[in-house]
Amino acid sequence: MTEAAMSRWTDEELRELITLWPTHSVSQIVKRLHRPRWAIRSKAKRLRLDGLSPHNPSEDVQADNPPKRRPPQSKMLPRSPRADP
Repeated sequence: MTEAAMSRWTDEELRELITLWPTHSVSQIVKRLHRPRWAIRSKAKRLRLDGLSPHNPSEDVQADNPPKRRPPQSKMLPRSPRADP
């Protein structure tokens, strides 16, 4: 099997993912399960764990302070063509 092809998830890995998801960041789970970030996120989504956000302190701060939206730009009126002298 090549490095690009991933092995099937074992029952133990699935139990660990389900247990760790609410309390650990995706990065921590990646290190623990030795799987790529995309594999962890995809499996969590397929297991419908995505409704439960993984614990990630930096994302928690961003969630408490969402970025402010820029005010809408005023629409400029089309210029009338200039008459050449």
